[in-house]
Amino acid sequence: MSTITTSTSDPTHQADALRREMRSIRRELGDNVEELVENAERLMDWHYYWERYPWAIVGAAALLGYFVVPRRMVAMSMSVDGHSLDDLAHRLAPAITSRVEKKRESKPGWISGLISLGVGMLAKAATGYATQYLSQMLNQPAAQHQPRPEEEARYG
Repeated sequence: MSTITTSTSDPTHQADALRREMRSIRRELGDNVEELVENAERLMDWHYYWERYPWAIVGAAALLGYFVVPRRMVAMSMSVDGHSLDDLAHRLAPAITSRVEKKRESKPGWISGLISLGVGMLAKAATGYATQYLSQMLNQPAAQHQPRPEEEARYG
């Protein structure tokens, strides 16, 4: 940046020098803002990270998959005889009969069935819309910053 010299006492000369300096500052500021926007767009693009750190992304995906996928169930082998089955049936009989009775008492009507169907359809539609919107956002190229005509006229 240049500094204003005040060696002359002519106010119009000082005002012109100040205008020139402000014009150059505005031009530099516009370039700096454009550079900042380009850097921000590049940092928000996942392709940039994939090109620079592919192994880190693969490792992070593997780690995430390790924690998301449930563990395998281990089946234990036991010997089953008639006495143990009989004992188990006697222990579970009260719980099973109480659940069956509760289910008979609180049987949902057709209106609640329609409401749950409608809520399910709305949830599915919202998920589809969100997926489509995100897909469009990720596949769109970044818009270039074009100054508006009034900005160009104002900043010269």
